Amino acid sequence: MVTREVWDSLREIPHPSPGIYDFERAMQAPYMEIMQRGFKVNQSARHAAANELHERLNVLSGMLNEMGWAVWGKGVNPRSPLQLRELFYHAMHLPEVWLSQKGERKLSTNREALEKLEVYMHPRPIISCILAIRDIAKQLEVLETQIDSDGRFRAGYNIAGTETGRPSSSKNAFGTASNAQNISPALRFPFEADLGYRMCVIDLEQVEARDVGFFCGVLFDDWAFLDACESGDLHSSNARRIWPELPWTGDKKKDREIADRNFYREFSYRDMAKRGSHLSNYSGTAWTAARSLKVPLQIMENFQSRYCRGENAAFPCIARWWQWTAEQLQTKGYLTTPFGRTRHFFGRPDDDTTLREAIAFQPQSTTADRMNLGMWRVWKYMPEVQLLAQTYDSITFQYREDLDENSIISRAMELIRVDLEWNGRVYWVPGDAKVGWNWGGQVSEEDIAKARKKAHEAEALGLRPQRIPRLNPGGLVKWKPGFAESRTRITASSGLLSLLQEE
Repeated sequence: MVTREVWDSLREIPHPSPGIYDFERAMQAPYMEIMQRGFKVNQSARHAAANELHERLNVLSGMLNEMGWAVWGKGVNPRSPLQLRELFYHAMHLPEVWLSQKGERKLSTNREALEKLEVYMHPRPIISCILAIRDIAKQLEVLETQIDSDGRFRAGYNIAGTETGRPSSSKNAFGTASNAQNISPALRFPFEADLGYRMCVIDLEQVEARDVGFFCGVLFDDWAFLDACESGDLHSSNARRIWPELPWTGDKKKDREIADRNFYREFSYRDMAKRGSHLSNYSGTAWTAARSLKVPLQIMENFQSRYCRGENAAFPCIARWWQWTAEQLQTKGYLTTPFGRTRHFFGRPDDDTTLREAIAFQPQSTTADRMNLGMWRVWKYMPEVQLLAQTYDSITFQYREDLDENSIISRAMELIRVDLEWNGRVYWVPGDAKVGWNWGGQVSEEDIAKARKKAHEAEALGLRPQRIPRLNPGGLVKWKPGFAESRTRITASSGLLSLLQEE
């Protein structure tokens, strides 16, 4: 009854309903189509991958128990917070890590706490094993989640699930499937296009960073960061500005080689410019970034002083944007994005948590609404394609193999392009398209051979090698205008099973 009374009062207000409200109502149609159709799941690939993960889990569990017997005379249950607290804080006498969880301080053994304890050498093998077991358990949840009786994965979507406008995803109304937006790219290969169809994924390139550059240009007429984003290789361009003392040549290919030089441990200058800038754009402190990247604090302090915080920083406009956001919180208490979405912030305006939420809101909300608008256009004007998923800054759809693929993708790229204009400067975020027969990236036998070679080189240097990827010859490959497919349809299961037989 209260809802009805509110509605009657709202109807008496003379102004029209907000555009964002009408927009979200319009999004019901494409999201309903996604939820009704779902993904076709290759059961063979799914079960083979799950069995592989179970084998890895058994090996790791055995290793963890052996280390537990050596430390305190019994095994270790990685899923028992009580037992882990006894192991680390009592048996091994490590300093206690207290974290605030939902307003209550607790002695913790979650990922954040364990990563803090990894600085000590003697518990490091045990912690690495526990974190690996937890990661595999999460992957198994995706592979072993219940799907519908017709073999399809139908996730549920909540259009108004977040304050930024980004939809949230979860199990569907019948209790099957799970969050489609958090499925790791490494676990997407069992999700296939229907027989006779091809799959395409279009994602926006460096969209949040570009939006930050656009905000700085509009607010302060400082377009340096957006210019760097639009230079073609943002991270190499950033590295060139942050470390001007390196022997840059102006040749993109040679400068990329310089940017790929080792900076610290396994990080190149380009890696540092990519990861460090992303963590710093949202006012992340050097301490937070150092903890996340596992580098010394001094490294991140030097990086941020060169990037956005110092007197001679490459992009001082980013810090000015933070200050402008803080002023908006103090004077108005709300922010409005270029798409007209307004969010009121009810936390204390002088609190760091409120400020960081406000700083993150603008680029994240702008990205969500841009992608949703592009998806709605594809659904409205391209009936020949079938939507399969929306994952924040990308959409996935399928189309019949006998259609003109180049024409379809070119048209979809045009519809996804959303132009913003300020004082004659037109700004838009380009899309990157990939095509194939399943949702995972293509992994050929040559890719696996290269990965094995790098793993051996890393082991020889005493570094932690990356895992060898799964064979997936029918996965997604980069599309460009005039692209001609040279592959024939190969299911993920046949590729994976051939790899397992080889092993």
